[in-house]
Amino acid sequence: MSKKVLTVDDSKTLRMIIGKHLTPFGVQMIEAENGEQCLSIARQNAPDLILLDYNMPVMDGYHTLIELKTDPALKSIPVIMLTTETVKETVIKLLKLGLRDYIAKPFSREVLLEKLNPILDLYDGKGGPPEKNIGGIQEFITNAENPTILAADDKSNILEMLKEYLGSQFNIISADSGHAALNAVVLKKFDYLVLDLSMPEVNGFKVLEAYLRNGKKEPNVSKVVAMTLRTAQEDIDRAMGVGINSFLYKPFRREDAVNSIDCVMSQQKKEEAPNQGYLHARGKVRILECPPERSPKFKAVAGALKLEIVQEINDMAEEGLSELIIKVGNGFLSDPGVKRRFVSLIEHILHLSLNLRIVADSQEAQDELKQFAETASIPTESSLDSAMRAFEQAESKMAVT
Repeated sequence: MSKKVLTVDDSKTLRMIIGKHLTPFGVQMIEAENGEQCLSIARQNAPDLILLDYNMPVMDGYHTLIELKTDPALKSIPVIMLTTETVKETVIKLLKLGLRDYIAKPFSREVLLEKLNPILDLYDGKGGPPEKNIGGIQEFITNAENPTILAADDKSNILEMLKEYLGSQFNIISADSGHAALNAVVLKKFDYLVLDLSMPEVNGFKVLEAYLRNGKKEPNVSKVVAMTLRTAQEDIDRAMGVGINSFLYKPFRREDAVNSIDCVMSQQKKEEAPNQGYLHARGKVRILECPPERSPKFKAVAGALKLEIVQEINDMAEEGLSELIIKVGNGFLSDPGVKRRFVSLIEHILHLSLNLRIVADSQEAQDELKQFAETASIPTESSLDSAMRAFEQAESKMAVT
């Protein structure tokens, strides 16, 4: 009779990956999205093992474990916790409640089988049989202390170029399809994601969704570089809509690849040290993000318009940099006080004779900007990428003349 395993995790991708590893051994997979579903499904199906995620909505793994171990009909079922919580005190607390074992996320197939085999008796020996048909993932490790990039593209020449251009400073995990990338974002540790948006079958947006939902500790869209054609405006706009603002346009050169990673690294530093400044760089262009009214960063940016941001723009001008983009989020100018400070900032920028472009990502923001004489005549774009292209085109025209 086949063994039954109940996987409890709010990540559909993680449940799919676990099922892929266990079904070749004849395991019958049962799934639940949260603790409440787990209790109901466990009573109906009597699984031989429960793989229980620690962090879940509705009912988390800790309280679900308590319910399992206090229910006479369920308390004998072995439970293994899937968790990023590996603090000794937390683990001891869980073991005292009756937890059989735990698996730290992210985990490999080998670790999963090693933990489950003593309970389910899946195979003889250690390590398990070699995995079949997983393919598509290769590791290029140059220095264990280097940060790691997961590069996903269905074109082998692109992956080879990324290894050549970035391999001296980064370890590279390459995934040659969207399916392989889905496996990698769940099972591999990495610091940055360089992701082709237009892979067949499973595209980059599906991989990005899995990355953001797979239970990794603090997955961050600002660590993602999107690869695409410069002409793929629909994909570019969609990527910007979910927060990606670092792009590697095909075809690319070594310096393009390096600059794209430098961009996400600088964004990460800004997030880790938010008091370091409000302007961020894309090449020679400086960008000021004025977030939507509902953003947690709204108050900080709105309050900094009068002094801190003015000083950063002064510093920018003193460095000889002249190209500035201000991205205005929906509702940022809804407050009268913020409007006054924003218009004053625009006047100051124009007084410095900087080349300014404004990005308004909604019709409402565009309408608000038309109300002010100071901003009505300033070129307004619908995306950061189109504003960047406008600067590039202007620079090309100057070079020709």
